[in-house]
Amino acid sequence: MSLRRMFALFSVAALIALSSVACRPDFPNCKTDNHCADSEAGQAEGRLYCVNGLCQQCRTTADCGDAGMECRAGVCEEIPGYCVGTGDCPGNQVCRDNRCGPECLSNDNCEEGYICEGGSCVAEPECSEDGDCGEGMRCRRGTCEEAPVQVCQLETVLFSYDSSNLDDDARSALQRNASCVQERGISVQIAGHADERGTSEYNIALSERRARSVRNYLTSLGVSSSQVNTVGYGDSRPVRVCQEGGPESCHRANRRAEFNVR
Repeated sequence: MSLRRMFALFSVAALIALSSVACRPDFPNCKTDNHCADSEAGQAEGRLYCVNGLCQQCRTTADCGDAGMECRAGVCEEIPGYCVGTGDCPGNQVCRDNRCGPECLSNDNCEEGYICEGGSCVAEPECSEDGDCGEGMRCRRGTCEEAPVQVCQLETVLFSYDSSNLDDDARSALQRNASCVQERGISVQIAGHADERGTSEYNIALSERRARSVRNYLTSLGVSSSQVNTVGYGDSRPVRVCQEGGPESCHRANRRAEFNVR
């Protein structure tokens, strides 16, 4: 080959090379991965990829080369909550499938004696209702505790004007009182009272009859006579001062038989 021909071929190759260089996009613009890889940044990074005409750190997550990284909009970023072991997770979270998460997802994730609540293993409650506890116990906030003793209340009985007879309301109240006296095993004093109308002597006698009427009914219900005694106070201890001409509603409150535990 002549020297002239060799020079011509060399000149054509040089022109092609110069043309290629002249057409290369300016970084970070690109047309191929090589445009990015051959750039100064690409060489420093080790590898850049041409994604949508721009040099990017990654095209897919696989390009990041680290299981704890993922490709987001061309950039390799740490995966939130990524973990290798539970020691990588904050608080009481645990590592599952390389992700930090709640301590438990179900009761099966907890040890015996614990249940899963709100993602955490907590001690299993001793009870959920009173029936889970023994006799005399009740369930409060998951724990069995001694149930408070229900103390029965002795009710006052009221009478009609100038009467020691027991009406239906009085009998119902005395039935409850009888049960209370028997359950508690107590002794009581029945104090009879009268309103202000009538003489003191008459009212004393009337109040005593009222007390005895209550005692007799209690004993008929099974209360031992040794558990009951009576006293009459007449009109000397009114709960309301009504005067002789006061309203009936006021006087009625004073016509009563009260219970006092001895």
